[in-house]
Amino acid sequence: MATFDNQLLDALSAPLGQVISAVGRGIADAQRELDTASIAALQEIYGSNDELFRELQRIGYRPTWYHIPEAEGEIQMALTVTGEGTATNAAPGARRLKLYAAPMNAGYTSRYDFKMEASSRLKFRIVPVPPSGPAEALLVVPAVVGLSWGEARSRLELLRIPHLPPADAKTTDLVSKQTPAAGSILADGQEVALETS
Repeated sequence: MATFDNQLLDALSAPLGQVISAVGRGIADAQRELDTASIAALQEIYGSNDELFRELQRIGYRPTWYHIPEAEGEIQMALTVTGEGTATNAAPGARRLKLYAAPMNAGYTSRYDFKMEASSRLKFRIVPVPPSGPAEALLVVPAVVGLSWGEARSRLELLRIPHLPPADAKTTDLVSKQTPAAGSILADGQEVALETS
């Protein structure tokens, strides 16, 4: 068992730079998930014919964006310095030094008779923030099929959605088709085409 613990400890040891960059990648991945969830909520609201979502569309509701402004980690680790090979552009026989970090746990303290309590702590805050300019400028097509042309026009104008009016449509004609579909994010210069029945 001790051999397995030693092998596991050796496997968990990593250059300190890799430990720090792994934490950074984890924070970036978490932020990406928050942003993806905000965009998905925006598409769900504007892609639905649900009565509640239609009311949110009518008032131009935008979901909240969240941001991780800071992350604080405290991990007790043992740092070791090792020399590996010969450094390039160095004097003959010079060795390149690397700093390694190993987690502090019972196996480490027992193997090296290291006297320190092992503990770790991760602290972070997630706060709502105003959307960025590009996020605020996202145009998501609302669901207007089933509305009268007059209602659909009002909703599209409120949300600043460029659209092509249906040919010869009366205000009371019902919208039977819209392209692109509800919930789609409009590309720059794209317009919503409508048909009425």
